[in-house]
Amino acid sequence: MSTGLSIANNLLANAVSLNLNKNQAALQTSVTRLSSGLRINTAADDPSGLAIAESLQAQVNGFDQGASNVQDATNAATVADGALQTTTDILQRIRSLAVEASSDITSPDDKANLQAEVSQLLLEVNRISQNTNFNGEQLLDGSHAGFTPQVSAFVTITSNSALSSGATNPATGLNTALLAATAVGVGANFSTTVGNAGFTAPQLATGAAGGSTAGATVDGTIELQVINTGVSIAVRETFFNSTSTSQNPATVSGTLYAAGSTVQDYDNVSIQLGTFQTADVGVTTYIKISQNVAAASNPNAPAFNFQSGADEGSTIQVGFQATNTNTLRISNINLLLSTASSPSLGSEDAIGQIDNALQNLLQQRAELGAVIVRLNEDADNDNTAAVNLQASESQIRDLNVGQETTNFTRLQILVQVGTSVLSQSNSNAQSVLGLFR
Repeated sequence: MSTGLSIANNLLANAVSLNLNKNQAALQTSVTRLSSGLRINTAADDPSGLAIAESLQAQVNGFDQGASNVQDATNAATVADGALQTTTDILQRIRSLAVEASSDITSPDDKANLQAEVSQLLLEVNRISQNTNFNGEQLLDGSHAGFTPQVSAFVTITSNSALSSGATNPATGLNTALLAATAVGVGANFSTTVGNAGFTAPQLATGAAGGSTAGATVDGTIELQVINTGVSIAVRETFFNSTSTSQNPATVSGTLYAAGSTVQDYDNVSIQLGTFQTADVGVTTYIKISQNVAAASNPNAPAFNFQSGADEGSTIQVGFQATNTNTLRISNINLLLSTASSPSLGSEDAIGQIDNALQNLLQQRAELGAVIVRLNEDADNDNTAAVNLQASESQIRDLNVGQETTNFTRLQILVQVGTSVLSQSNSNAQSVLGLFR
């Protein structure tokens, strides 16, 4: 570097100006950081850091929106559960009416009035199923049912009369002190879905009188009653087909059986009778039969997909089964249906049908409640992930304000000093004029 005096180039001023410009630029960057609160404001500030921070921010935004989606799903499930609660209350009311109508002391006019209320309540079940929606999407009409599992046919002795004599048969292990010692489903068609493979209803079990062949099991009630025929003491079996809409064709009556007989007449059910006698005349047993419901994939009614996470494919499927009178299998409930020997058989059957419907409905509500619990957990997971990722992004992008404030003060001093020195450097060249005096 030259040490002589020069007026062609102000070397001192140039050196000061260079440093002053650098400090001024650094001060500008510091001001930008302090005013924005961010260490990285442009890609030039930290290229790799910006890329990582933006990737993390995309995850944070995704989880935040996923949590919002899950909340929408929870709200929809809550709306559906509220509607199912109303449907549950309606079924409870219908059951109470059926119990009232099952008493023979209830007059035909009273039963007609009870049936009028039942009919209106059934219409309301269908209205709730058709009109329950969330944001315009139907919830309970089956349009978003998704996969539904198979429900196998089953037989339940709902009321079994104790006989005046008899005990467990040590040879067979059967409780012959009860009118129905056993009642089990039999035959290959017991769990066959109605309407499939040519099986139709009503149907009789294999070996039934008249040569009828077995078909798929349908919903129905078997009544066993000990009667005095005038010649002997026998059990009269009556089958009530719950799926029929007509009165008398829904009922088949008149079959008589002796004590200890094996009854295998109706709906693919085999019943072993106990040991009864004259003292047992009038005792009655009821056996409820529930049909098989095949599994359904419902490709045209897929379950809802909720994007619950930040990444592609992070979804939760929620299906809402239809809850109308057909799917609950209560559309044909008629408290007025009867036979000459069993004037309240329709009402008795209605009690069993409502019990089955309530069981199915409450199972749906339990599954829906479990889904709501899952959705709440998923929302918590989304929120936790968003918070942790935001903390990671903050470590990269956010400004250390204390450190930057110190740097800002330092740069301010350097700029002020540089400005002063530049002023002095510009006046330094005037010392050359002293040589001309």
